[in-house]
Amino acid sequence: MRVALLAPAMAVADAFCRNSEHLFELSGANTGNFAFTHALFRHFSPGVERFFWHERPEVIRERCQIAVVACANQLGPHTDMSALAHTLEKTGLPIVALGLGAQAPDTSASVSLTAGTDRWLRVLADHAPAKGPNIGVRGAFTLQVLEKLGLEGQGAVIGCPSNFLSEDPDLGAKIAAKYAGSPIERVAVAAGTRHAPAMAPLEQELARLATSTGGVYVTQADLDMIRLARSEFDAIDPGDLEKLRAYIRPDLDIAAFKRWCRRYATCFTDSGSWLEAMRAFDFVVGPRFHGVMQAIQAGTPGGVVVHDSRTRELCETMRIPFRDYREIEPGFRADELYRLFPFDADAYRVRRRELLLRYLGVLSWAGVKPSKALLELEAETAQAERSPDAPEFAPR
Repeated sequence: MRVALLAPAMAVADAFCRNSEHLFELSGANTGNFAFTHALFRHFSPGVERFFWHERPEVIRERCQIAVVACANQLGPHTDMSALAHTLEKTGLPIVALGLGAQAPDTSASVSLTAGTDRWLRVLADHAPAKGPNIGVRGAFTLQVLEKLGLEGQGAVIGCPSNFLSEDPDLGAKIAAKYAGSPIERVAVAAGTRHAPAMAPLEQELARLATSTGGVYVTQADLDMIRLARSEFDAIDPGDLEKLRAYIRPDLDIAAFKRWCRRYATCFTDSGSWLEAMRAFDFVVGPRFHGVMQAIQAGTPGGVVVHDSRTRELCETMRIPFRDYREIEPGFRADELYRLFPFDADAYRVRRRELLLRYLGVLSWAGVKPSKALLELEAETAQAERSPDAPEFAPR
């Protein structure tokens, strides 16, 4: 079955000679999407073709037999997915959606949708390939949102497919071994954005940590954060540049802040080099989920600083270490990160297998053949313990 993957780019090979707007657009407005798209390419057998969301429906229909949609935190009042609803409906193809999340201040809040996003969600459900779940969601919170909207049985909790980038069945144990015996000397920061002002003090602590340990400050979004990492200071409005300085390094003047960015800030233009780079660090910490997940998949310990339902749900689902930003006292040291972000290798291993089975189940219901690598990972983890909340269905 030929798969149409509607997703951002997995890499931007010409970024070195293009501006940050080009990189930002192809990444889907967040370079963390490289990890998600990379995972999806690795998880499907040969015969997958990637399309941007604005591709003409007839092109997708002529070339492929099923549409797989790479989703994000699209359930909320902040989105209008009507254009993609139209595209998907016009293709007439069966649909699988993966990685869908709801956005709210916390997981106890209610979620409302715009008319366009509600229509898009129902197009996904109406084009299910079979009588089984065709929407892979981030966690229990998003699943409850679907159920409240009358879409019981359409969703399955799979977390994020980036959790299966590594083919190592002993990944959790190897990370736990570093907790037990490796000092934290060099830290990478999965940097946030100035649009969360309450987190400014913590962001400044993280920038300090990257500096004091000779680490890096990895930016993903927004556009101006990527410009900082690529030394495109002249492309940033002077007022916005001042806000970024005040948010990240208020102790530096503008000239010193630019020098700091050249020395410590970076961003990645593909997932593979990002994964490789994270191997050089002892810990990766910050509010960007995929920045931390890249480290974990590379076997490096990491912890996510959460401030809303988006990343909290992903971390809770996949047993990724996390802590609310309000729980972290100022002045913490690098050697305290293991204590602040404890890692349970057994819980991670058991849950990773459960989620893998659910993920394979969604693909199986749809008739999408998983890649050899994904099936081998399932086979190699087959002896892992099962928890009482094991999947309700397994691959056919």
